[in-house]
Amino acid sequence: MIDKFDIFKVEVYPPHFILIPQGSTLQYLYSNVQVESNKVLNLFKSPEYKNVIIDLSRVEYLDSIIITSIIRLVQSANQSGGHAVFCNACENMQQILKCIKVGTYWPLFDTREDALAAISPDSA
Repeated sequence: MIDKFDIFKVEVYPPHFILIPQGSTLQYLYSNVQVESNKVLNLFKSPEYKNVIIDLSRVEYLDSIIITSIIRLVQSANQSGGHAVFCNACENMQQILKCIKVGTYWPLFDTREDALAAISPDSA
């Protein structure tokens, strides 16, 4: 059973783990962001998950605290031999991702379907 999260919505389709940020830290207490971020990371460490998709469809802006939480998760996927990708970023989020050079390490796709296709085993 997956805990109910407020800051990050989580959808799982093993081996894929989809994280959907719900807003910036300004909407939440810092301590809640940290606690929930750790819960998400621990959930992802289950052996059934390998790949992470960060679906940015619900946000127009993310601050450094949320971005750091996301980066921890995608780095965990890479370290365990999985893939991490981003999708559904609005124009503002695309600019933020470019500024912090996220696309250098993890690709950004227009849709979740494109992201899933890119990391599916039969896409290689």
